[in-house]
Amino acid sequence: MCLSAFLFVRRGDSILLGKYQEHPAWDTLAGLDPERVRTHGQGWTIPASQLKYGEDPRAAAKRIAEDILQMRGLQFSEPRVETDLYEPKRFPGQMHYDVWFLVDARVPAGTKVDLPSWYAELTWHDPRDLPAAEWARGHEDVAARWLHARNESAQGG
Repeated sequence: MCLSAFLFVRRGDSILLGKYQEHPAWDTLAGLDPERVRTHGQGWTIPASQLKYGEDPRAAAKRIAEDILQMRGLQFSEPRVETDLYEPKRFPGQMHYDVWFLVDARVPAGTKVDLPSWYAELTWHDPRDLPAAEWARGHEDVAARWLHARNESAQGG
């Protein structure tokens, strides 16, 4: 089972998405070994990290903003929990649970987004416009759940 926080840094209909650069910092920043960084470095990812032992999802969201994205002063929503059960490609015949803590973040006006050295790219995208093949690590599924919940709350359901 994996416990992960995903940070949806929003600007209008767009969210901040990145592509991994091969960099040793990913192991400490997000628990990604070099093989996973290489495997998933070509697609778009939502800024995320596995939770550290005993870490509150709110603290994980702040850590993602400050340590991974190098952004300060964001305002965060309360985490929303989603779960997923699937058969991972790495372990055929076994089932795996993911627990996702989805957190929205608002960017203060005038905030500049710099490119940390561990990202090859970090740019704004409307997740509804990205084909599934352009995402990495199953992040299209996480984005779809996030969008679905936003649509339901906007419609009052």
